[in-house]
Amino acid sequence: MQVIHIMHRKKTIFLGCLLGIILIGLAMPTAALVQESAYVGRVTAMDPLSQTLTIRAESLYGCDYSKGAPACGYSPITPLQIVGGVPEEGAFNTFHNGDLVAGTIIGGSGGQWAGIALVSAVTGAEGYVTTDIYGDPNTLPVQLAGGYTFEYTTLPDCSQCAGPVCKALSTRVLLKSAGMTVLDQSLNKGQSTRYSGRNDGSMVSIIYLSGEADSSPCSATAPGPGRQPVSTFVIHVTPPIGGATAGVIATHPTAEGIEPKVTPQSTVAPTRAALMPGAALLALSALALLGKVRRK
Repeated sequence: MQVIHIMHRKKTIFLGCLLGIILIGLAMPTAALVQESAYVGRVTAMDPLSQTLTIRAESLYGCDYSKGAPACGYSPITPLQIVGGVPEEGAFNTFHNGDLVAGTIIGGSGGQWAGIALVSAVTGAEGYVTTDIYGDPNTLPVQLAGGYTFEYTTLPDCSQCAGPVCKALSTRVLLKSAGMTVLDQSLNKGQSTRYSGRNDGSMVSIIYLSGEADSSPCSATAPGPGRQPVSTFVIHVTPPIGGATAGVIATHPTAEGIEPKVTPQSTVAPTRAALMPGAALLALSALALLGKVRRK
């Protein structure tokens, strides 16, 4: 499997606090690079009214540059509660209390989830794979299920810029499988696309909700320091038949070209509780027949 391209954000996640201290020490403007921290943990609370989701974070993503080539991954931490605003309210239809998720928070607890993903742990160097992403995939150091990789670029609207960030006119998305591009498409806000051409039962759906872009192409001078551009997507992967994450069932928000859909990947065996109503009906039927025989 290949890792989702997260461009420069790995360094941002790991060095956010350090950069903040350095920038303050150099007396740079207060609009410094905003810290992003990536965690893995369990969902502990969801509040649709305040549009917030809370996780009990148990691992933190970071990179070690002491030996030249960076060694990046999630490391255990003392558990802590992290609360943030969700990128899109449809997340409340996908995530549930107790779910294992990866999330990148902007500005620490109480800030905004730049991206949040439903994940499963996998063995080896891969770490975690995801079937569902809400927010910006570039902020999440996880992999798409099924061996897919996702990349995107955004086109700035130069008439709507603030410092280093502009509103995006559109996005260009690239979906790859085994290193080969299988989908290359431009999307406007609210548009969607999907790919299901591998003939293995897998499918990837992509909804582009909103976007931001780097303002550099809009000005001859370099923009001052400020927050990073963040775009919002909803991405769902149906893993290949027999895949490691084939048990996930999720619902997804609607957008142009995509209808509400529930995608079961496995059949759950009935529990004892589920079988009880049938047994009770049989018992009642037997008693009724016995009463008829006695009356005769």
